[in-house]
Amino acid sequence: MKKVRTEELQDGMKLAKTIYSIDGKVLVRQKAELSQSLIQKLKSLGLPAAFIEEPTAANQAKVADLISEALRVDLVSSLSQLDSEIRSGRAATITPNKQRLFALVDEVLANRSQQMGMTDIRFHGDYIYGHSVHVCAIAVKIGALLGYSQAKLADLALGALFHDIGMTQIPLNLLNKTSELTPQERQLIRVHPEHGYAMLRKSAHFSAVATHVAYQHHERYDGTGYPRGLAGDAIHEFARIVAVADVYDALTTEKVYRPAKSATEAFDYIYSRSESDFDPQIVARFAKVIQGAQP
Repeated sequence: MKKVRTEELQDGMKLAKTIYSIDGKVLVRQKAELSQSLIQKLKSLGLPAAFIEEPTAANQAKVADLISEALRVDLVSSLSQLDSEIRSGRAATITPNKQRLFALVDEVLANRSQQMGMTDIRFHGDYIYGHSVHVCAIAVKIGALLGYSQAKLADLALGALFHDIGMTQIPLNLLNKTSELTPQERQLIRVHPEHGYAMLRKSAHFSAVATHVAYQHHERYDGTGYPRGLAGDAIHEFARIVAVADVYDALTTEKVYRPAKSATEAFDYIYSRSESDFDPQIVARFAKVIQGAQP
């Protein structure tokens, strides 16, 4: 299986992974043979890349995902629905499905010996939902390597899954913009941690720790982050974990305006920012996540 940018897809290529819509419906099934009309449809929908079968790779070992495709699609769909409810002005109550979170923790622990192979492709306008799910899975894997109990992992998963809930307060045309942001637009987006904190505090379903993940995941270890300029241990450990997972997933995700970095390139960047942007102890555990270490 190889990842191919949409502009490089060709007639006759076969999909190695099913492509889903944001509501969990199948758009194109695995093994489907691509045609020009189908390729144009995928381009028009904003798909940046697709996974394609490699005939010569039949005997290569498969890297398992941290969570199953069914659970990932289910979580992405639920986040999308919540986003729509909030943006429509309906009285949306942020009530997380705890069973889904417990299932995620169980699956990450069951795949504890696997290298990280989060292999989804996200449509441009739906990026934030898949991002939140992947950040959650990566954060749980790091927490497991830190020796967290299952109860603590579930609380970390809750905060990580909703770390970007404040983005529901940012206009979609700004989130979906592919050109460079203006200083004013950047400032609007930088307020999303405060939005998220305010939203989660109103829900009885989130612990104080989980709400602070939304508030602090853009703080940096040396105090140069936002919104409060916290440093070191003043940043909750959960937020320090999510900060690493957040940047890694952002760097390794295909986008319509730029190719994804490899896992090695993304880790090298994070390692280079250890002690400045990121907690070095968290980065050390994250290195083991990349290597497929067991908790």
